[in-house]
Amino acid sequence: MKKNLIALFVCCICISFSSCDEDDVVGLLPSFKVDINQTENIPVSIEQTNGERHSFSEQSNLTIVNKDTEDYLNKIEKVEITKLSYKIINFNGDPVGDVSGSFSVANEVSLQNDFVVKTAADNQVVFEITEVNELNRIANALKSGKTIAMEYGGTALCDASAMNFVVEVTVVGKITIDP
Repeated sequence: MKKNLIALFVCCICISFSSCDEDDVVGLLPSFKVDINQTENIPVSIEQTNGERHSFSEQSNLTIVNKDTEDYLNKIEKVEITKLSYKIINFNGDPVGDVSGSFSVANEVSLQNDFVVKTAADNQVVFEITEVNELNRIANALKSGKTIAMEYGGTALCDASAMNFVVEVTVVGKITIDP
């Protein structure tokens, strides 16, 4: 009798384990966070001007799709951006050339500024978006779209020669995933 009870118990356990599927187990897993710490570049090239300001506009994409998130894209619970900034690197051209520019993310202007490009590059000036509502707007756009456009555009004056530089964008934050 004792052997029959043990055999029945073992059969019940085997049946209960075989009836579980992956979704039952995944529902028991706690949410987890993935760090965002990425750098994206927007190359800018402006032809020599002749006393008149010329318009320019260059784009790149910002995405949260990577090896850590690609399996969980439809299970992202929250995107939080703690820092979004940019600086000018790899400058070449008119040493007194200036821009009056706008940095836009997800089709809305996030930050505007005017500066001499060589000076900003030499001094490694960091332009940072500090407004919490703007960071939240960008985070929500990333959560819903996974990839969003970034644009740096405006007008420039560079009479001595053309200007080439890179707008280096840095994003820091966290993605909460609920498997």
